[in-house]
Amino acid sequence: MRVRIAIGRAVGLLLLAAGSPAAAFAQDDGLQPYQLVRSLQLVQDRIAGGDHAALPMQAKLLEMTDARLRAADAGDFKDPKNFRALLVYGMSGGNPVTVEAAASRAAADPQSLAIAKGVVAYLNGRPAAAIEILKPIDPMSVPADLGAFLALVKGSLLAADEPATALTLLDEARLLSPGTLVEEAALRRSVGLAATQGDAARFALASTQYVAGYLYSPYASQFADSFVSGVIALHMSISQHKLADITSMMDPEREKVIYLRIARRAAIDGLSDLSAFASARAEQGRNGKGNQDDPRAVLYSSLSTVTSATIDDVRARLGTIDRGKLSESDRALLDAAQAVAGEVVAPVRAAAMNETEAGPAKSDAAKPAETEAASQADAEGLPPVEGAMAEQPAPVKPADAPAATSAPPAPPTTAQAAAEAQASAPAQPETPSVPPASTPAAAASLDPHDPTDAAMLKARRQLDQIDQLLGAAPK
Repeated sequence: MRVRIAIGRAVGLLLLAAGSPAAAFAQDDGLQPYQLVRSLQLVQDRIAGGDHAALPMQAKLLEMTDARLRAADAGDFKDPKNFRALLVYGMSGGNPVTVEAAASRAAADPQSLAIAKGVVAYLNGRPAAAIEILKPIDPMSVPADLGAFLALVKGSLLAADEPATALTLLDEARLLSPGTLVEEAALRRSVGLAATQGDAARFALASTQYVAGYLYSPYASQFADSFVSGVIALHMSISQHKLADITSMMDPEREKVIYLRIARRAAIDGLSDLSAFASARAEQGRNGKGNQDDPRAVLYSSLSTVTSATIDDVRARLGTIDRGKLSESDRALLDAAQAVAGEVVAPVRAAAMNETEAGPAKSDAAKPAETEAASQADAEGLPPVEGAMAEQPAPVKPADAPAATSAPPAPPTTAQAAAEAQASAPAQPETPSVPPASTPAAAASLDPHDPTDAAMLKARRQLDQIDQLLGAAPK
């Protein structure tokens, strides 16, 4: 009841303050730091649940809490709840200057002061120092309101170097603070870490829990990035049935966008079955409302079959796409796909005529060496795929080397692409269902002396160059 009264008073102060925290405290100077911080947490929990209208209230409460903590004296911090509130405020996105100044006036126990020092290092962008200070402190040994945030911060700090430990800490954060912004953040981070660890079961469970509880969080776009990358990285371990179970909990529009993004990534990575499945689900829609007229679905479903025997059908489908409804990066992708589709047909006819005029092909003894040379050319002539890790190692040119003449310039690597690559790289299976066109295995399966295979080799090289056209994932 006292907490509810505090919330009501805090909200009333927001309405009376007219933009000035000082004016708010003039209205009521008896509000304790822990009451303000608790009000801030409840507003943040509403935001995590999808109440975006509470975002301005969060900003105002942060201002009020900051002003109150700056004005706090040693007497205020004699109450342990107020010092814990200071630490929670810091780990909720607070001002490190305020935390450091307030902690210097407090006569708290050594462990609490150590946590404050670690929080300040974390907020000031010094992760190594923060880890060194916070690592010995067990979040389960401190009060739950502080332990949940401490577990979340430690899990985030250790994610890169100790992912297994980080996952355990994120589980502790959720255990200590269910149904809150802490749990939302812990689940969101767990999805990416599970994919990095190659743990398909944990990835599916964390994704299911996030969609069930926090799909409308303002941070859900970050979950979507990790989810799409994880599906690609773990495609050999996650069934299409499980994927459909997770997406069925989304609203139709979000489900369509997720499938479009999966289809795009899968087509580029040569995962034909996954691309076909995701494209079909995107076109199918839900409740009788299909998306067959969505040009993205047509484009992505065509990419995985652009060098197939049904090339005439693919070319026809590509020709029906309304370019005006595509993003700039997808228009470039369409141009490249149409160019590749055209090359699949035209060179075959010319090569067949040359073969007839030239007579018998070279001896079989020369074929292995030339095939190996073609494979090497495939590997060396193309820069690495942006936003996706090659499924088996192949030599590539240095980053500053010029690309192949026919390849369009690669866009700058974005932070999102780098994060996707990091999330997906360690979990790639050893044997992909459909190898990327630039891998030696794929090239070795084709005979460069056969007119059709020679055209396919060229088309595959050009298809790999499509990878360089990737920009931001479709929104």
